Amino acid sequence: MKLSVKFTKPRKRVLLAGAVIAAAIIITAAVLNKSDAGKQRFFNTDAEYVEGIDVSQHNGEIDWNKAAKATDFAIIRAGYRTYGDGNITEDSRFRENAARANGAEIPIGVYFYTQAITPDEAEDEADFVIDLIKPYDIDLPVFIDFEYPYDSDGNATGRMNSAALSGSEIADILNAFCSRIKRAGFSAGVYSSSSLLNFNIKTSALNSDLFIWVADYNSKVTYLGKYDMWQYSKRGACDGVNSKYTDLNRWYAG
Repeated sequence: MKLSVKFTKPRKRVLLAGAVIAAAIIITAAVLNKSDAGKQRFFNTDAEYVEGIDVSQHNGEIDWNKAAKATDFAIIRAGYRTYGDGNITEDSRFRENAARANGAEIPIGVYFYTQAITPDEAEDEADFVIDLIKPYDIDLPVFIDFEYPYDSDGNATGRMNSAALSGSEIADILNAFCSRIKRAGFSAGVYSSSSLLNFNIKTSALNSDLFIWVADYNSKVTYLGKYDMWQYSKRGACDGVNSKYTDLNRWYAG
């Protein structure tokens, strides 16, 4: 259910001499479950959390005017790297979703599904996202989505899995993407599951200013570290989103 909250815009972006000039309002606040007190506070509310959705081309056409009345924010997939041949691909509905969400005045962030196996590849992914999102108002962070695909037998597969990356190597890849995003003037963060955050990623090596978005479909988050947003359901529903299921999230904002 949508809360009555005021969104605190972190920036208004303008294009000047081909560069993105960003101005961010930084409010130092100790926020529940946040890993750093100095991070941007996006929502002005006394509530513990605000509700949001994340969507991709798999959710089909969205009525963003309806969605904006039903939820507080949305994270939209910008694209992905294929786990077989490693091609960087734009989400087929990103431009439509971003433009219509902006028109409905719902705060949005974006995410990119990575299969990078080196920091250089992660920077290429970040550059792709930066170029893609320039025309839109991106109010919330840009997240790198770190997860392994699974085959029909339930085994992890794909180029990233085959690379057998160490926890430190994964952290280097995630930091490379996020550092590039931040240099372009956006907030940045990491999306992953509690299991991967606990056992695969060396989270102590992640940059301290990153937002952490954790996927965990248990009754509570089992990730042992601090986090900012919880994807608590992949079988939810939201007015305006006509797919069978919609991912639901809580941003700990108060």
